[in-house]
Amino acid sequence: MATIRKRGNYQWQAQIRKTGFPVQSKTFETKQQAIEWASVIESEMARGVWQDRSQAEGTTFGEIWKLYSDNVVPTLKGWYSDQCRGEILVKQIGKNTVLSRINTALVASLRDKLSRDRAAGTVIKFLGLLNRIMKYAQIDLGMHLPHGLPVVSISIQI
Repeated sequence: MATIRKRGNYQWQAQIRKTGFPVQSKTFETKQQAIEWASVIESEMARGVWQDRSQAEGTTFGEIWKLYSDNVVPTLKGWYSDQCRGEILVKQIGKNTVLSRINTALVASLRDKLSRDRAAGTVIKFLGLLNRIMKYAQIDLGMHLPHGLPVVSISIQI
C-alpha cells in the first residue's frame, strides 16, 4: 500500500514499501498524480513486471552524452562527425532532459526539426547516433528506459 503525503503547498509525495522491492518514492504537483503513479507501480510489482526506473529518471541526456563521448566516440572511425552531431543533439533535445522523458513523440519532433534544413541522409545519421546513445544507456549502463529505444518506433520517412 502506498503512502501519500503532502509536502509543502504544491507538492505531494507517494512512497511505496513492498517486501522484496526497493522503496520507491516520487514527488508530484497534485495528489491525483501521486495516487495514479503509486497504483501503476504497485500493479507492476504485483504482476512481476516492475523494473526500477530511478536511474533513467535521475540521469540527463547531457550526462549520458558526456559518458558516450568520453568512452565510445574516441574509438569510432568517424569520431569527429559523431562528436559534432552529438553536440547538436544535446542542443536540440536539451542538456537537462531526463532520459525517462525521451519518447517517440520527442524523437519524431526532433526528426521533423532536423529535416527542415538538412538532407534526409543526414537526419538518418542523427537518429542513428541518438539510437546508439540510448542503447549505450540501456545495455552498457544497465538503465531501464521506460519508453525503450524510441528511435526504432518512428518512421524515417522524411
